[in-house]
Amino acid sequence: MKKSIILCAASVVSLNLSAQLQEATQLTDKEQFEKATSLYKAAITAAPTSGEAWFYMGENFWYNERRDSAEICYRKGAEVNPRFPLNHAGIGKALRAKGNVTEAQAKFTEALAMAEDKTNKLGKPAKSLAYREVAEAMATGVNPDFVTAMAYLAKAEELNPSDIEIFILRGDMSVVADPRSGPTQAVAEYNKAINLQGLSPKPLAKKALMYHRSGRNPAGAVEEYTKAIANDAAYAPAYRGRAEAHFSLKEYDKATADYEKYLELNKGSVSARVRYAKFLYLIGKNNESLAEITALKATGLNDNSLRRIEGYNLAAAGNHVQALEVMEEYLSEQPDDLEIPSDWEVMGKIYEGLAKQVGEGTITTGGLPTGNLDSLAAEMCLICVRVDRDRPDLYLNAANLFKKAKRYDKEVEVWQEKIAGGDAKANDYFYLGSAANRAKMFSLADSAWISYIERNSKTYDGYLGRARANVGMDTARTTWQAKPFYEEVVKHLTPENIEKKKVDVEEAYFYLGYYYYTQEKNLPMAKCWMEKVRDLNAGTANTKIGSEMLLRNEMKDLAAADCTLL
Repeated sequence: MKKSIILCAASVVSLNLSAQLQEATQLTDKEQFEKATSLYKAAITAAPTSGEAWFYMGENFWYNERRDSAEICYRKGAEVNPRFPLNHAGIGKALRAKGNVTEAQAKFTEALAMAEDKTNKLGKPAKSLAYREVAEAMATGVNPDFVTAMAYLAKAEELNPSDIEIFILRGDMSVVADPRSGPTQAVAEYNKAINLQGLSPKPLAKKALMYHRSGRNPAGAVEEYTKAIANDAAYAPAYRGRAEAHFSLKEYDKATADYEKYLELNKGSVSARVRYAKFLYLIGKNNESLAEITALKATGLNDNSLRRIEGYNLAAAGNHVQALEVMEEYLSEQPDDLEIPSDWEVMGKIYEGLAKQVGEGTITTGGLPTGNLDSLAAEMCLICVRVDRDRPDLYLNAANLFKKAKRYDKEVEVWQEKIAGGDAKANDYFYLGSAANRAKMFSLADSAWISYIERNSKTYDGYLGRARANVGMDTARTTWQAKPFYEEVVKHLTPENIEKKKVDVEEAYFYLGYYYYTQEKNLPMAKCWMEKVRDLNAGTANTKIGSEMLLRNEMKDLAAADCTLL
């Protein structure tokens, strides 16, 4: 009889623990991290050897970007219950995030061996969970192993095809693995989760985020977030996401109302206030955001993501020196795989702003960086665009900064990289040809202009670029190989070009006139072209030389030929 009572009591404890953990994990999903932590601590007090409770408290810290605390929980869980596989997966995830790939892999192998060990007597859902957690961990770190991660997710799905978290995770990984086509695959995976559990707000919110991130369908994002809220009015991430989507639609009152609801649901949550400070930055309220950050720091909060948004605000406010100090401190502490494209974009803006403040040259004093600031700004833009391929505008920004720094070789490299990335536009070849001409890489420039003309043969500028490249390859004027291209320039001129682009037009006229004067000794033709130079009156050195040539004895009384090009 006594044994039955003990077993009954143990069963009640197990049920209570399970209920506590379920409630706590739901709070984690809702970004109510502090409330979740309280429940996890209560669960651990009641069941200190529960590897499950330690693991999920670790996950709560992980998703709140408190990785050190997460790792402590995973290790404690593995200590109190060495046969529970998930904590070994968690330790591996923490190790992989720090770059310890070999050690991490050993932990993943250990976790899966435990899951498959028949003496552990784990059912299919528990085994599936182990594969899912290892898959998530394999996608962590600077060089994620998406191939293996996806294979483990397939195994997890085979074991438990009704677990919507598998499809959500596969969708999340698809986006990171392939930023271009991944969002389409991600939406398909989120739809699978929605079809399995139509009342769950999480996959709807994930789908909404894809619509918003693409930049093409913020209205669709609002609609999906609204569906998520209809399913669970307390699902805070949907209000935060919808606020940002409303902001994209310039619906500022609705955005503010949603964020106020988010804060209401997370009342007393420091992490929610951190996110609110980020939102204030997003909507351009830099002073308000900085005030919130100051208030949070006064509580003793040492949060690196808060430091990031402080740097963003300072840069936006034009306080570039302080912004640089804050961002460098942030980047020194931030794990590489948690750095985001906008970090580097903001660093670029900081260096660019500093360059405008101090002028040209190298800055080496006062705590400012060593090196040409415009070049440093350009390098930051390139780091950003290499991570976020949906920002091709940053190639132009980087190239212009290298041009300003007179690093024409680097300007060339920017456009070569852009073109090598695929889907090259006519203008990419225009910029490459122009940069290569400035860099005196004339053969490369000529090739670029050929590609440009293939895509845009109706305007004069491609022929002018090619003419300049060929002038560069014939500095001694032995072949006069630029002549046919300057003739094409003249053939493609419009009255508007002649009026607004006089210097370009004069360049073609002068070259042709000088060719006939020097190479062909055809003075009537030379006079025709030099008269065009004189009449155009572009006000350059060539204007003066051309006018003077017309006054020479052999030219002044000579009848000009007809130099019209057909």
